[in-house]
Amino acid sequence: MVKVPGNGRVSGQGMMGWIGQTDLDYAGFDPAGLARGSAGFGLPDPNAILPVGSLVVEAHLAARPGASQPVLRYQRHDAWARKLRVALQPDGTVSVFQRQGLARFEASLTMVRPPIETFLRITFSWDAPKRAALLTVEIPGQDLIYQAEAAAPLPMPLADIREIVLNGPAVRIGPDTRFVAFSDKVEPVGLPLGVLGGTPVETPTGPRPIEHLQPGDLVVTLAGRARPVRWLARRDVPALGRFRPVRLRAPYFGLTRDVLCAPDHRVVVTGAEAEYQLGEPAVLVEAAHLADGRSVCRERPDSPVLSYFHVLLERHECLGHCGAWTESLFVGAIGQARDVLKTTALAPLPYAAIPRHRQLALPALGEIQARALAHSMSA
Repeated sequence: MVKVPGNGRVSGQGMMGWIGQTDLDYAGFDPAGLARGSAGFGLPDPNAILPVGSLVVEAHLAARPGASQPVLRYQRHDAWARKLRVALQPDGTVSVFQRQGLARFEASLTMVRPPIETFLRITFSWDAPKRAALLTVEIPGQDLIYQAEAAAPLPMPLADIREIVLNGPAVRIGPDTRFVAFSDKVEPVGLPLGVLGGTPVETPTGPRPIEHLQPGDLVVTLAGRARPVRWLARRDVPALGRFRPVRLRAPYFGLTRDVLCAPDHRVVVTGAEAEYQLGEPAVLVEAAHLADGRSVCRERPDSPVLSYFHVLLERHECLGHCGAWTESLFVGAIGQARDVLKTTALAPLPYAAIPRHRQLALPALGEIQARALAHSMSA
């Protein structure tokens, strides 16, 4: 997916997906894939390694001047020395360091330092046979993404992944780290997630589960038009941190049944409150900003892995789900970054086939405006 000069291409094909994850309240490990519903912690073959994979960490920036922030640290000296360290530096540098015996590897990038308490998602993906690695830092609240390539990453021993997930004595998970997860493939990054599988989407012939849509199928938009699907983006993610969905509850927003969506998925809000406060008959609001414990609730799903789907159209539009309206996939500024697009869920599409979205279908509210609107709606 991401070309590394002279070292091939990072690729995430044909593997199981998420195999280990923890947020210190929940932990699961299964080399055959957590999506099977198993979370067995049996000892893997001590010689088994993960030649291709991804490490994903969510954390809040807490590094202060003169001190680094430990995100994750694992170190052992029995048999042969192994070390894995993920750290944030005060200047905005994010680094991943590996050691296995005499072999060492490091990847780093420096971002424009965000304010303290900024939420970060760090993804480190490696393909050891192709000698390619990619470090990605996302700041979802600001729609920012930073990436750096590196060569010659080390494969991860499965026994080490198990130990990290169990938060064993050789592990130090930073106090501002929200979760740690491992996949046995190169995971896509960037772009919003959308709604969970099973969510109906309005089409000219009636509602259809979103995962059944194919490119070329027609969907009905808020404007009353039928538009062809350009692509259906799918992401399988751990059910932790900000990957956890929120529940839009019926009968609010015109819903006839509950809908589960990603926290940053934008919902159409109409009515007197929107028009009175903002002078707009309809606005887009991130679902998490509407959470009031009544109409919108944060969800703790039973499954350790979630499947999200997002519909890509030629233009940014709003789609119907059980009486409510929410946004289609907005490509935005990331559409201008060809190399970054190759690392997203749109990677299978030719670059020329990806639409360049420059304008949202409706005005979108920032967090402060959105929470004020949500408060007035629940009053």
